[in-house]
Amino acid sequence: MIEQWFLLPDMYRVLEDTETLKRFAAAFMRRHYPEWTPIKIKHYRVLAQKEGDKNEHVQ
Repeated sequence: MIEQWFLLPDMYRVLEDTETLKRFAAAFMRRHYPEWTPIKIKHYRVLAQKEGDKNEHVQ
């Protein structure tokens, strides 16, 4: 399993409602990084994970 942080676009900083931010971040990840699965959001960054082989190589 490989984990990586992704920055959200600056326009997301105006969202004060955390539930809305979570929905928008999930949609952003599905559109731009479909192979990554979001785990958590912190300070307008998304921690996501992706399946890799035993040596952490991604296809």
